[in-house]
Amino acid sequence: MLWLAIALYTVNAGFFGFLAYVYGKTAFSTKATYAAGLFIFSLLLLVHSAGTAAAYLLLQPYFLEEAVPFMALMGSVELVGVVALLKITL
Repeated sequence: MLWLAIALYTVNAGFFGFLAYVYGKTAFSTKATYAAGLFIFSLLLLVHSAGTAAAYLLLQPYFLEEAVPFMALMGSVELVGVVALLKITL
């Protein structure tokens, strides 16, 4: 189940990276401050997701078995949110 959480946060990081690319391209070509804000926001979420996946991978011996399903659930909820954001953006 922990590997599922790691995979979910890795996928989330990839989606946030794609969103950062789209928003960054828009921000740098149009100089729009709103797109620049979305670019920064997506970069921060990318760092969060990648950091969470790395922490889960590197610190897995320290997690209680009871906590792991909730960690996977949070990754799933974040995935639903980022897919909705991708749908709205594209």
